[in-house]
Amino acid sequence: MTELAERTEVRTAVADPATAISRLAFDRTVARGEVHREALSEVFLTDSVRVDESRFVAAARLPASHAYYGDHTGGTPIDPLLLLECCRQAETHAVHAHFGAPRDTKFVLQSWSLTMHPLPANVHIGPAEVVISAHTDEAVWRAGELRAMRYRMQVYVAGRHAADVVMRVQYCPDELYRLMRGRCHDGRVPSSDDFRFTTTEVAPGLVGRDRPENVVLTDARVGADRVSARLRIDGGHPSLFDHAQDHVPGMVLMEAGRQLAVLAASTAHGTPADAVEVTGLNAAFGAYAELDTPITVSTDGAAVGSDLLVCFEQEGRVLVEAGFTCLPRNPNTDQGAK
Repeated sequence: MTELAERTEVRTAVADPATAISRLAFDRTVARGEVHREALSEVFLTDSVRVDESRFVAAARLPASHAYYGDHTGGTPIDPLLLLECCRQAETHAVHAHFGAPRDTKFVLQSWSLTMHPLPANVHIGPAEVVISAHTDEAVWRAGELRAMRYRMQVYVAGRHAADVVMRVQYCPDELYRLMRGRCHDGRVPSSDDFRFTTTEVAPGLVGRDRPENVVLTDARVGADRVSARLRIDGGHPSLFDHAQDHVPGMVLMEAGRQLAVLAASTAHGTPADAVEVTGLNAAFGAYAELDTPITVSTDGAAVGSDLLVCFEQEGRVLVEAGFTCLPRNPNTDQGAK
């Protein structure tokens, strides 16, 4: 085995959750490679402590400002997708640090869900400390290596319970992953570095954004009972494509779903984009979203105050079905009214 493929040393368990949390450090981020990131600005996880064989706690820091996660016309103090990214980094780090997965293990997302909880508007957010309490189950081990796990995470921001996240992930040896992906493309695997788009026909304000570069939809079409758009892939985006990918990451798809939900509210129902808050999501991933074929994102355009089912299709095949909870923004909290 190469050095990168060697099993990482599993950290010693603490056994007591309170003690584990007290040992969490926030003064520096973990190594970029431990959360599969290239840019330091995209690393939010600062520490992780194992409680026992099925539990761990993790720490993260929300940035005071961020060109992507902080770009919202409604002035959202906490971006739900930022908390989801913190949980993704906690899961990725834990697989190596606590469960001994080799460094080159590939991660295959099966499903995830996020539910935000309202916080008082006077709670100071950004920069803020995040604590994640994670319980794992449904583990699948083969020949001593982890192949699948479910994670149930409670997320606390500035000491307040801010969100709950559940995710299911499968793990694949690097050689098997490369073989599988190569077969799908006749030996030639595309790279996101080859896809650089700088313009979109969708105005940023219609999807709750200020910066055009953060819009991931194009060719939007609004009908009486359906809103659809094409996914805009910009492999040069510093956050959505922090490093080269051979497929469209799940976080990019979730951003597209969120933007389509806001677009449906603002165009089909006349609700201003900055008055809509996406406070929850759940998604099941059935196939890889390929880079080199158009992806259509669509919803029936249900009204604000209900869950929108967003469908992602490519070449007639459903890749992902995701639900997004859209609520009118409540000025008394930093999440929508309930």
